[in-house]
Parts: sequence; structure tokens; C-alpha cells
Amino acid sequence: MDRNELKSILREENSSALRGLPNGFYALVDKYIHELEGEIRQISNQRSPESKILEDELQSAINDVETIFIRRIRKITSRATSNAFSSSSPKQDLDKLLPEEKKVYEATLFAIQIARGELLEPILDPTASFNVEKVEPTETRVQEANNAATDTLKEREKVAVAEIPAGIEDNGKSEIAKRNINEEYFVVRILKDLPTFNAVDKRNYTTHAEDVVVLPAMNANVLVKRGAAHLITKITNSN
Repeated sequence: MDRNELKSILREENSSALRGLPNGFYALVDKYIHELEGEIRQISNQRSPESKILEDELQSAINDVETIFIRRIRKITSRATSNAFSSSSPKQDLDKLLPEEKKVYEATLFAIQIARGELLEPILDPTASFNVEKVEPTETRVQEANNAATDTLKEREKVAVAEIPAGIEDNGKSEIAKRNINEEYFVVRILKDLPTFNAVDKRNYTTHAEDVVVLPAMNANVLVKRGAAHLITKITNSN
């Protein structure tokens, strides 16, 4: 890295386009700056023209890299904001980002989506769910979740009916139990580790990030609105 290359990159960052940076750009600039500092220290007369030239170059390099950083961060956050409200796949210029910049993009996108899910979506559509992941569930994964959910609901129905004490008149209790199980469950993907909680179906759930689970609709909606889960599909047992 030298002064001319750094100035060239700075000029390119004047545009709104997001351009690729050399691998290890910030490390290269850091090395360049330290080399200038070393040269300045080796000059015995700190008031000499040579020292003044090097100090100007040093200050210019520091200002340039800071400006480059600010401009790129603005572009990155702008794209994250745009993609947070877009239904299309967020691929615009993202291959131009350094690994560290990708982390900034993903963190910004996630934060915006969480805020949107918690603040805006309940106003626009109380029944809507919002995906806080960059990638929507694949069709295969959704189908697998549906199959697993159906099996789980059948098992819960059997347990609910079996828990009715023997010898007690039915009085519609088994039908009530089955109806409660059949009524409405959601398949959700958990987005972060959660402590064990007791759901409205009187069962304890312990979930971790990336688990795909079946939850009662009421509990699922709460987690979705809090950004702790993503709704995959609604399940109603037809048996």
C-alpha cells in the first residue's frame, strides 16, 4: 500500500457503487502508516522539509482511510436497510465486501429485521410473521417440518386422550382434548436459545437456536413478534 493507491481507492469510494477492496486492505494501510511513523522517527531534525513531507503524508493517510471506512459503512448500512424491506434475495454487491464488512452488513440487517418484526409488523398485520434470517427455508425443509409436525400432533392427541382417567364418564372430555390438540399449532424455527417455558397446551418446551418445533399458535405468535422465532407454516390436524 502506498499514497497513490490509497488516493485511488478514496476516489473510487466517492461514487455510490460498492467496489471491492484489496484483500487485507486495513492491515495493509496499518502497515503503511507504521512505516511512515518509523521513517519520521529516524529523521534527526523534526523541523526539516523531509520530516514535514512525511508528516503530511501520514496525516493524509489517516484521514483517507477514515473517510474510506465511513463511506463504505454508509453504503453497507444503506444496502442492509434496503434489503430488510425487500422480498428479493439480498445479493446486491455483497461479494464486494471484506469479511469484516460482511459482519457489519449481517448485524445491521438482523437488527433492522428484528426491529421491524417487533415494532412495525404487529401494526401492519398482527397475524404476519417476519423472517429474520437472510435465507428463507427451503421447500424441502418446510415439507420435512410439516411431516414432523403432523406426527407430533398425532402423538399429542393420543396422550391427551389417554390422560382422561378410566371409569369417568366421557362427557365430551375426549372430544375436547382432541379438539384442543387439533385446533391450531404452528411450525416455527427458533432463532435463539430460550429458557424452558410452559405453553398453553400445558407442556414444557426447551428450545435452542435453529430448532424446528411445533408450538401452540398463541406461544408461537409471541415468539415471532419478539424476534425469537420464524413462522414456517400453520398446522391443523385433519384426523
